[in-house]
Amino acid sequence: MSSKNIYQMYVSNGERTGFFVRRDSWSSVYAKVRTIAGQVEGPLVGEPPYYSNPEVVMDVFRNDGSLKNAHELMSCPGSYAYTQIKPQAAP
Repeated sequence: MSSKNIYQMYVSNGERTGFFVRRDSWSSVYAKVRTIAGQVEGPLVGEPPYYSNPEVVMDVFRNDGSLKNAHELMSCPGSYAYTQIKPQAAP
């Protein structure tokens, strides 16, 4: 699988949020992408691969599926430090 940033994952997901990711530096948590630029679906504004770096809001979950933080701002969504996952304990 090739590396993608959060915006590219959104496009690959049919221009919809709701997908799960884990940052390379996270071992005990993962996140569900809630909104990008305040939207849950539809095309992003700007040029790929960064689409003008819009704000990404996520919910953060512990590995057991329990919510740790809701509506948290994602740091560095344009980086390639995230991997799209399918959590075993999906909320």
